[in-house]
Amino acid sequence: MRIEYLPHAVEDLKEIRSHYLEVGGKPLALKMVRQIREEVKALADNPYLAQPYEIVPGIRRLVVADGVFLVFYGVTERIEVLHVRRAERAPATAEDMPHV
Repeated sequence: MRIEYLPHAVEDLKEIRSHYLEVGGKPLALKMVRQIREEVKALADNPYLAQPYEIVPGIRRLVVADGVFLVFYGVTERIEVLHVRRAERAPATAEDMPHV
């Protein structure tokens, strides 16, 4: 199944990269974004890998990067990555995922 990062998720990844550029330099920034993307790739073969997200119906939440980030996505004819955020933040709502 095809994976598509929607605009909000693309911006999230840019912010994550920028943050890690500041705190650890380019190698760390690239490593973190690559790790997130690599783990999301597993959804192509198993789109229902992650549990449904109880706060936003129709959305699933994948825990990646050793629990540091949460990837929120929906499954239609493709996998739509809606939002990527640090796990320690307050729970995501439908407002955090404008596609929903």
